Order: sequence, then structure tokens, then C-alpha cells
Amino acid sequence: MHEQLVHLGRLCDQPGVTIEVVPLTTGAHCGLAGAFAIADVDGGGEIAYLDTVTDGYIEESAPVVARAALTFNTLRSEAMPRKASKIMIMKRAEDYDRPD
Repeated sequence: MHEQLVHLGRLCDQPGVTIEVVPLTTGAHCGLAGAFAIADVDGGGEIAYLDTVTDGYIEESAPVVARAALTFNTLRSEAMPRKASKIMIMKRAEDYDRPD
């Protein structure tokens, strides 16, 4: 776990990479409903990949993709800023034993 967290911390410094941590103190939030990703498709608008308990699927319906985008923006509003997120990730990495 230590190495994984350090790797994420390093990724925070890469151009085009944004990692924002939603702290546990936030409590229940919309991101707990399941994993999802939104992608821009060249010449095709946006699509969403949605994870469920049993499956994952791609959704192209504009209203569904719009709801996923709203969920993403709502979730980001609960997240810590980038710098604070990186600090938290690196502090959490220290909680794990370093590999030998």
C-alpha cells in the first residue's frame, strides 16, 4: 500500500493529472453509489462507463451521461484541493510499512 500511495502522490505532479481526495469526514456522499468514468469521444460527444455491484456498462444516452457529469461535479465539490489531497496521500503512505 505504501508504494501505491507514493505512486499516486508522484502522479499528482504530472501535467494533466488531477487527484482530489474526498476525506472520510465528509461522511456519506454521492460517490459511494459506485464507480464511473466519463469520456469525450472524438466527434461523438461524451459517454459514461458505470459500475454496478454485478456488472459494468457503457452508457451513451445524453440524459444519463449528464447525470453522471452532475454527480462527478457534486463529488468534486466535496473533495479537498489538489495540494491538500497530495499531502494527505503522502501522510497516509507513511502509515504503512515501507517494503524491505
